[in-house]
Amino acid sequence: GLVLDKQMHLTPVWGIGSVGRGDFRTFIADRLALDPGSIASFDLSFYDLTPAAVIGVDGSMIASGRLDNQVSCWAAINALTATQPARATAVVALFDHEEVGSESTHGASGPRLEWLLAALDGRSDAEFRSALASSMCVSADNAHAVHPNYPERHEPEHRPMANQGPVLKQNANQRYATSPESAAAFLSACERAGVPHQVFVTRNNMPCGSTIGPITATRLGIPTVDVGVPQLSMHSARELCGVEDPAMLARALTAFMS
Repeated sequence: GLVLDKQMHLTPVWGIGSVGRGDFRTFIADRLALDPGSIASFDLSFYDLTPAAVIGVDGSMIASGRLDNQVSCWAAINALTATQPARATAVVALFDHEEVGSESTHGASGPRLEWLLAALDGRSDAEFRSALASSMCVSADNAHAVHPNYPERHEPEHRPMANQGPVLKQNANQRYATSPESAAAFLSACERAGVPHQVFVTRNNMPCGSTIGPITATRLGIPTVDVGVPQLSMHSARELCGVEDPAMLARALTAFMS
């Protein structure tokens, strides 16, 4: 079958023109009204510009780029703004570099979240550590819905479906940070919010992905539960999820923070 080589077959075609006109530094400088020599460095990523769309004969799915994991970012921010003030401090952390290992100054393996929480707490180290131990974290990252073309890739008793609620993810090898206690806390939030839930466990003969949940749990010692909206075509240019699931995740997170 078709095998794509990342070096040979995935290089973008910038254009066809005379020598010098396709220089990217010059392209940037023209749009910023700068001298090309004044640009010391730049970071370049390509992404799909096609707007999101509701698709399906019954309008039941959302097709969009970067659903993983901007759906969770949207749900978390909506939950935070809907949460009523309480004695506890509610924090939403949106991390960069998750898909490349989280090892950067502002990725989940870096110190930024710990510094922020310590500054918000403002007490001694012992009191801060005690506050972390009595806290709870939801690691929200999209989950794999069962694909009708590849049903054999799912454990027969754990087959998440779109529009049937957020997925609670579990793994005995700690690829997900969910524990019985953290699972109970999230399931209680789903019940209070009137939101259904699903459970995902990968097949015994297939490795599963991971999230930043185990990373932040290891760094901070905060009990963590891994959850997410079920989706298809994860990591493709156009991903698919159910139209109802993002709002259900937001409602569950609101109840959790409250």
